Amino acid sequence: MTEPTLAALLAEGAGLLEETAAVPTVQGTDYYLDDVLFASLAGGVAEFHLRDEVGAVALRTPDVTSSARGAGWVRFAPRRLDGHARDRALAWLESAWRRADAELSGIVALDGGEGGGGADGPEDDSEFDDDGEGPDG
Repeated sequence: MTEPTLAALLAEGAGLLEETAAVPTVQGTDYYLDDVLFASLAGGVAEFHLRDEVGAVALRTPDVTSSARGAGWVRFAPRRLDGHARDRALAWLESAWRRADAELSGIVALDGGEGGGGADGPEDDSEFDDDGEGPDG
């Protein structure tokens, strides 16, 4: 049995992701959700725009390096597209798609952080009464 190419694998995987547009480029294919680029393929190298925590883990796996595209992007250049590499490529494709969907929904900020309140959460002190103490005090 022959191993599928990375291009064929990503094309099949992208076909399962709602509203994904595969746009041919001179080098390969870019994958978009609406106007958000979330993955790219050039030859045997794929790049994925992942959430920070997913990207950090991805960088610790074989054949993965940081991408020149910037923060959140990883470059996956598998020497061999075995079962593990296929699983990772499809998982990162879907994860990048979910990140793009969250960005479009306003859940993820453009810098990759979560939307909503600051580090301490949204500024809502409705649980406190007028004296500044909690509901029980």
